[in-house]
Amino acid sequence: MLKKIKGKVISVEKDSILIEVGALTLEAFPSFRITKDVETGETYNFYASFEMSEYNIALYTFKDQIEEKVFQSLKKVSKIGPKTAAKITFTNDAENIAMMIENSDIKGLSSLPGIGKKTSERIISELNGEFEGYEIKQVNDNTTDVIEALEALGFDRGKILKVLKKVDTENKPVEELIKICLAEIK
Repeated sequence: MLKKIKGKVISVEKDSILIEVGALTLEAFPSFRITKDVETGETYNFYASFEMSEYNIALYTFKDQIEEKVFQSLKKVSKIGPKTAAKITFTNDAENIAMMIENSDIKGLSSLPGIGKKTSERIISELNGEFEGYEIKQVNDNTTDVIEALEALGFDRGKILKVLKKVDTENKPVEELIKICLAEIK
């Protein structure tokens, strides 16, 4: 089993990353945080998952442990394999995905690639409580209203959740939270 890879990043493309490890250059599928934070020419220590099936061999890389945990958990859900789990962790931040699962956010999970309403319900039932050891901000009723209002205005759910993670949402009215989010979202 392959758990971590330490190497120099040669290139980061839209859907692949090249990592030089000694005399080898590995091509891997990157996660959301890798595509956003990693710079070419720098050395990193990535979490990794090597997946083999009769049709495919693939290497998936993750910037930190929460991303790897979300990927490993998602692929355990029935009817979700490594490809779908990778697609999900590639398009959205792992903490946002974990937050959606912990808050039973069927609508949010359904917006992820390859996931419908029934699969969202299955993910929630099979993975609820899976991320309790991680610091994931819980969504209260006001926050849910803010997310729905901003989505109705056309804002991306991932960006909304990213802003709300930074904001103290306790005892603040929905209107004030919306103003804060609108000021932060670009």
